[in-house]
Amino acid sequence: MNKKRWWALAIFTVLLVVWAVSSTKVKQIESSGTSNYLAYLNRIENKQAFTTQIYREGKGKILALIKLEGEITENNANSTNVSSGYNHQAFIKQLEVAFSRNDIKGIIIQVNSPGGGVYESDEIYNKILELKAQYKKPLVVYMSQEAASGGYYVSMAADKIYANRNTLTGSIGVIIRTYNYEQLADKIGVKDVTFKSGAQKDLLNPMRPLNDQEKAIAQSLVNESYGYFVDVVAKGRNMDRNQVLQLADGRVYSGAQAKDLGLVDELGNLDQAINGTAQLANIIDPQVLLYENPGPDILSWFNSIKAPSFDLLGMKQQMNQALSPQIMYIAN
Repeated sequence: MNKKRWWALAIFTVLLVVWAVSSTKVKQIESSGTSNYLAYLNRIENKQAFTTQIYREGKGKILALIKLEGEITENNANSTNVSSGYNHQAFIKQLEVAFSRNDIKGIIIQVNSPGGGVYESDEIYNKILELKAQYKKPLVVYMSQEAASGGYYVSMAADKIYANRNTLTGSIGVIIRTYNYEQLADKIGVKDVTFKSGAQKDLLNPMRPLNDQEKAIAQSLVNESYGYFVDVVAKGRNMDRNQVLQLADGRVYSGAQAKDLGLVDELGNLDQAINGTAQLANIIDPQVLLYENPGPDILSWFNSIKAPSFDLLGMKQQMNQALSPQIMYIAN
């Protein structure tokens, strides 16, 4: 079988999987009733940020449960990358709506994230502080499998933090990563041709070695963001800055270790975090409303196939991102 046939087979397989997933989802919703099916179609058509469902029945007032899952990065709404999970703008919208609703008296964020972009993590942190100040509602974080680096950063805005004893958390640090393809390019006969307006315009160019000045520039960016991280932890955990610095060498901690070090408040499960939120909100037997994230926009993805610049699985987008400096709060 020649290369063209292999490529055709691969593309066909991807399309078949996407079609199967989307068909299964629609059938599941159809089987649950016409109203739910119409709601699903409306959600896809209008790109709604979320749907809601009852997570836990209760006779008391309402708490909101919002999930922060995956790498905290800004995804282009028109991206053809079907592998992306976390939706930054949808998550921000969920926070805004949950805080602004008069019938919701407290919020729980379930964090399961290795972290992500410095900008996006800081945006969430500041948004939570802003909303808490405006609406005077308690916010509790429950850390599930992982709440590391940027996932830990955003948790610093919480009134109380619960973690499972096996949660991986901490990883207080910053990283900029690049690659160097120079020797590989030489072997296959690829040359870099770059026209630039200044000496540092192609900082971290993977087609050539870094010089000392470029290393100093990159390190200064890391140090600046690291300082912000340390300050946020010191404020959020009411700790001395020097104490935070002793813990902030980039390592991850288990939930049990984090509890002993003062990086989280309590060990427990999600239900215990919900009960703790109810106590802070002075609620007995709360009803918990789960905000569900939007699924992949299958219709937009299929429409993008018609475009000449169709990018299978977002490979072109990922390559472009790799060529630009990215400062990350992310577990290595």
